[in-house]
Amino acid sequence: MLEYEKKIMLTAKEYFSILLLMYKHAPVSIQTNYYFDNDDLWMNEKGITCRIRAKDGKYKATIKNHISEYPDCSVESNLNEKTEFDPQIFNVFGLRYQGNLVTERAVLYQDSFCKMVLDRNIYLGHTDFELEVEYDRESEKKAKVLLEDVAEFLSVKEKLTDVNNFFSRVGKVNQNQDVFSND
Repeated sequence: MLEYEKKIMLTAKEYFSILLLMYKHAPVSIQTNYYFDNDDLWMNEKGITCRIRAKDGKYKATIKNHISEYPDCSVESNLNEKTEFDPQIFNVFGLRYQGNLVTERAVLYQDSFCKMVLDRNIYLGHTDFELEVEYDRESEKKAKVLLEDVAEFLSVKEKLTDVNNFFSRVGKVNQNQDVFSND
């Protein structure tokens, strides 16, 4: 399945402003992504993410191929879903467990075609924050409007001094998050 998404890395101040002032009643869930690769991290280098996501008592194995020519687009293939953690699923590819990322996710907006979430990610002793909008191709304009609304809110609350800088962060990932991206 094709997946379109726009991600913006946030500062802690921006994250907490959005969560506590703009969307204080947003439902929050916790998910853990377990990442698999070979020892030289070849899959990650090629833009391929192999993960098992634990959420709501289920474990979904997925391979996600990030398309370099289209930075907002990736192809996601679900391998299976189980009620228990099964790291053997990736053994057939010669991959082994490399680490995990725990995400506290608040759903800020959702309809049939577009979803905006606020993530706090914890991995390898680091914490980072991001705003993500997932959408279908026909809803790209709506995704941009949602991001513009957040930027305007942060600007009005004086938590954001440079709106252009905010949008320049679309698609950028934290240097510490090269291996363990929360997709």
